[in-house]
Amino acid sequence: MSVGEVNISLLQTTATITNLEIANPPGFDDPIAFKAGLIEITLNSKESKLDSVVIDRILLNSPMVFYIKTKQTDNLSRLQDQATRSTKDSQSSDKPGGSKDKGREQPRILIKKFDIERANLSYRDTRIVSTTVNLKLDDIHIVDIDTGKNGAGTQEAVSKIVNAIVPAVKQAAIKSVTAYLDVATDTLRNVSESAQQLGKEAVTNIKKFFQKQ
Repeated sequence: MSVGEVNISLLQTTATITNLEIANPPGFDDPIAFKAGLIEITLNSKESKLDSVVIDRILLNSPMVFYIKTKQTDNLSRLQDQATRSTKDSQSSDKPGGSKDKGREQPRILIKKFDIERANLSYRDTRIVSTTVNLKLDDIHIVDIDTGKNGAGTQEAVSKIVNAIVPAVKQAAIKSVTAYLDVATDTLRNVSESAQQLGKEAVTNIKKFFQKQ
């Protein structure tokens, strides 16, 4: 994951992140799975404490999602698997004998609303043909993303957020792709039926021509 710039306004309790990019897992030719030019964060200073950070809303406006389907899996599922493993690894380090320092307590992070609006989807199915289809995603609204009462390190917090977001993004992507494929199937069916009708009319006209002779 990479970001371009982070700006925080303590007076307005807001923050912005620009040029966020999430890389694809190993095994995918395309380097990027998700990118957002601007992320707007609204902090809740009244409910936040030393041991907890409360975020009223995170808004991703017009991000780009790259959904790549292969024979065995897809990049979004692999991203979720990575996030799940990362969360488990971080949690195991918290157990007795783990590598995490006891003195490094991390604040709990609670995100009340996580909104993804006006997202664009780039869909490619390597099983069929390497052609990219650009589609629109339905708006996604997720509530109450919580890293837990015991807090979480940055990596674990990001992993938990990704775990919450990816299934919703994938569901919206599948819905959009399914709708596109349904339209494409109907179009092909209509074209086929039209071709059959034209063929029948041509045969009929030829028969009529020979009958007149």
